[in-house]
Amino acid sequence: MNDDRPNAVSWITGTSTSRDDLLDLRPSLASDHRSVLDTLWDGPVSGRTLELCRLRTAKLLGNQVGLAERTANVADLDESTIDALDAWPTDERFTEADRASIALSEQYVLDVHGVTDAMIDRVSNAVGSDGVVTLTTALALWELTHRFDNALLDTASTRNSSTTSTVRSDATDTKETL
Repeated sequence: MNDDRPNAVSWITGTSTSRDDLLDLRPSLASDHRSVLDTLWDGPVSGRTLELCRLRTAKLLGNQVGLAERTANVADLDESTIDALDAWPTDERFTEADRASIALSEQYVLDVHGVTDAMIDRVSNAVGSDGVVTLTTALALWELTHRFDNALLDTASTRNSSTTSTVRSDATDTKETL
């Protein structure tokens, strides 16, 4: 991430201090965004696998806000597993569904054109064809969300604290606990 970028986005004013506050500037967009997220979390891919993929993509894209967040009600996922996420290819805490999905997630974020049939087949074998659609839709939404955060939220403020984010604005330096 480029740490030399300005700490302000000049068009953001007022009391917007989080992703939700910013999305709420467009209520129908915010509603649709939340609806898609709810649908993804209720799909065929386990919440655990989705959360691992969300966190991995946040890390690859340098989204400190996304890394600090935890999705509620994700079973069978503890902080020690999250801390081991860099070791996913070999760490025994990661299932085949986790590994196949994280591998696809990494390739999707780094070079979507490098996604192979073998990667898709591996994910399909682990979570089903409907799981492939769920995961790739989630990856597209998370990439957008992580880049949104990086562009509009002061992610530098979360590097020293995993619970705080600020909107990048020249008009406000308000902080909100996530």
